[in-house]
Amino acid sequence: MNNTLIVRNVFRAVFLLAFQVLVLSQMNVGGADFNYITIFIYPLFLMFLPLRIPTWALLLIGFAYGYMIDIFLGTNGMHMATCVASAFIRPGLIRMFEPKGGYKERASPTRRTMGFIWFLRFAAAFLFIHIFIFFSVEEFTPFYWRKIVFSTVPSYLVSLFFTMVYSFLFDPSE
Repeated sequence: MNNTLIVRNVFRAVFLLAFQVLVLSQMNVGGADFNYITIFIYPLFLMFLPLRIPTWALLLIGFAYGYMIDIFLGTNGMHMATCVASAFIRPGLIRMFEPKGGYKERASPTRRTMGFIWFLRFAAAFLFIHIFIFFSVEEFTPFYWRKIVFSTVPSYLVSLFFTMVYSFLFDPSE
């Protein structure tokens, strides 16, 4: 990784963290009667990291990033556990969606470098897994499966919309 790539990823991490903590965590999208929607934009940082990053580094980055979110939101390790689990699953998703010709050496999984359909499929799978793990960790029991599903599905749909908007506004290059 060269210095500009590191600086770009640090800037993205800080921006997404600040936007999640200062804006999105303060929003009540569903209103008082339907408070099942939580918008997740911070997983984009983990999603946009280079494809060839070592798994151990990805796990450490996920741990540190989730820990920072937990500090600001006071969520006692929920985001940290979710980020580590998502970082662990990410290489498998990347292999699952690998095109026939393989990936470029220094590619990042973005809409511009991989194409719209590939990015939509990858982002949809990554976000769904991330959000499902988060709400499963929040409830910490399968007995509340309805609440997990009723929280995951609307949060996923709204977060995927914001992810696609972000990818069109701030599509990072390699």
